[in-house]
Amino acid sequence: MHIHLIRTRYPHWGGNSGIHQFVRYIDQNKYDIDTWVASDSDEDFPLQHSGLRDVLRHAVQMRGIQWYKLSDLTAEYKALQKCWKQQVDIVHYLDGEHSPQFLPRLLKLLGKKRPKVIATFHQPPELLDSLLDRSVIPLLDFVTVVSPAQVAYFSNLIGADKVSSILHGIDTAYFHPGDESKEDKFKCITVGKYLRDFVALRAVAEALSGREDIEFHVVSSNADEVKDLENVTIHQGIDDASLLKLYQQSNLLFLPLTQSTANNALLEGIACGLPVISTDLPSVKAYLPGKEAILVQNNDPKQLTNAILELADNPVDCKVMGAEARRRARELDWKNITSQYEALYSQVMSS
Repeated sequence: MHIHLIRTRYPHWGGNSGIHQFVRYIDQNKYDIDTWVASDSDEDFPLQHSGLRDVLRHAVQMRGIQWYKLSDLTAEYKALQKCWKQQVDIVHYLDGEHSPQFLPRLLKLLGKKRPKVIATFHQPPELLDSLLDRSVIPLLDFVTVVSPAQVAYFSNLIGADKVSSILHGIDTAYFHPGDESKEDKFKCITVGKYLRDFVALRAVAEALSGREDIEFHVVSSNADEVKDLENVTIHQGIDDASLLKLYQQSNLLFLPLTQSTANNALLEGIACGLPVISTDLPSVKAYLPGKEAILVQNNDPKQLTNAILELADNPVDCKVMGAEARRRARELDWKNITSQYEALYSQVMSS
């Protein structure tokens, strides 16, 4: 089965992060996957004339797909060439909020000879109307989402029988607990910027400023909201090895969120054996359904602070939660998740 995968290159992702990692575990005897990686910009577009680029950029975004770049247009054109030559059975857009716009419409013109089209979507339902051209969705053959909370949105557009939730996976061989013992201080690590609640993070860090044994480490391209706090250390531009070491040296993944579906930092943290304090959201519960996390409604600063104190002052409980987190991560290992994509491809081709 020949599958053409289109995905977006996010520069902040490490070499072992991102949903495309499942391709490494696909049965290559059954599924031949080639991948087109589009930049999250216009740099892949072959024409360099700035005026022409401006006109085209405006034209391709007129239908409301604000994240669609000229690089995405290039990706769809390259995919169309492959489809026209009948070299593809399935086109799979891994970043549905970015890429599918023109190709699903054009492929309808090929009739029964056309390849099937799948798109995977990542954003919370509350944001999707501002990111998608809803008229594209019924042109797809199937939709996958990374959280059960997204299912109803797409079921209303394409039908419940064409929507499936496949949870995001994690590489538990790379992301794993460290061998070294933890230092004296209780380290809370926060990773990322998008949909993070830095207001809550600041309130908690301020509330715990008197505890010299508790410190916060924030890995983010922009953490201006907390940069002036003495108990917060900000890490920017670090490499994969440094990020892994930070996870392994930390005691807790502290991840207050404003919204969520899947979350790379959450998965990386639990794979490294960290207990989690995060936000009580349906998507977070889908990934952390057991005793590996303390989830707080509305990011109440007092409850978040008390949760951190509870774990900092009870190392045995913290260790038990960490073991549960690692166990949950193993359930979400890509080796287990990938079989769901293989079943999906077979299902779509037989329909």
